[in-house]
Amino acid sequence: MAFLKFILITFAVYFVVRFLFKLFLPFAMRKAAEKLMKKAQQQGGAYGSQGSGGTFYYEFNGQGQQESKRSQPEGKVHVDYIPPKESPERKGTETAGEFVDFEEIK
Repeated sequence: MAFLKFILITFAVYFVVRFLFKLFLPFAMRKAAEKLMKKAQQQGGAYGSQGSGGTFYYEFNGQGQQESKRSQPEGKVHVDYIPPKESPERKGTETAGEFVDFEEIK
């Protein structure tokens, strides 16, 4: 009898927890999305609502990056890193490895 009571209580708890997840999970996800959007907006982006479906899109206007690049004259290129030159590549049988002669048997 105790085993049957345990199983009944387990199923009841399972269905209650499942119902609560279905009830509160969309609310929690919406709050998390709003928090992420607010954080991204503070970093320099702009949000807008598109349509009545409540879908959001993100437009990055790049103000922070443009301000730092304006100190250089337009049209001038500055390279931060130039990789070292590699030795000339070996081609042909020099890079292929060791070949073994074989005969085709029919």
